[in-house]
Amino acid sequence: MGRALAIPVLLLSPLVADGQELDAGQLHLTLDGRRVGTERFRVWRTGSTVNAVARIEIVQRAAWEVGLQTDAAFLPTQYEVHEGRATLVSGQRFADRVRFHFTSPEGERWKEYPLQDAGAILEPGVAHHYLLLVRALRDTAEGRLALLLPLVGRSVTARLAGRTEDTVAIGEGSVAATRYDVEIEGVLHRVWLDADDRLLRVVDPVTKREAVRAPSEG
Repeated sequence: MGRALAIPVLLLSPLVADGQELDAGQLHLTLDGRRVGTERFRVWRTGSTVNAVARIEIVQRAAWEVGLQTDAAFLPTQYEVHEGRATLVSGQRFADRVRFHFTSPEGERWKEYPLQDAGAILEPGVAHHYLLLVRALRDTAEGRLALLLPLVGRSVTARLAGRTEDTVAIGEGSVAATRYDVEIEGVLHRVWLDADDRLLRVVDPVTKREAVRAPSEG
């Protein structure tokens, strides 16, 4: 777990060798109804490890490369966010804690959380993290878990508040989906997955961002 994630190589590789692809696609990102960027992501399982990588391009900001590794239960083991050539945050799980290293123009800093606070990772503005969050929540008996927001610097609780059969507009058509309502700090975040657990849509009321799967990937 101490090795660095080869995020750009993993993201651009056309094949997932010796692994099971869970989802891959491109999302259109909007803010207050305005198109502001794209998120191209891939999630796959190799043995007992789940890998998730993405390239997020937002107007007037350097592209982000995001990489997350989890165990089979979707508990995070390693995490990185790069902005251009800079590493904004890197984290890893130890036996009793999760440790993050941050870099900024002001310098370096570290922050640790007890392991029980690390049920999942969610970075505001990173849509594919909701796919892993929903899958992790579905696997819990209580339908809730501790959630880390690394760049925000907080640990909160996420709860699966409901699920509803629905449809999602993809281009000029529609796709049958299940809408999952995830409550975080009293606010409902909505996530739509299709019958194969592919990510179709995310509505984040906190950042006022929405992500919808590109028609060619639907």
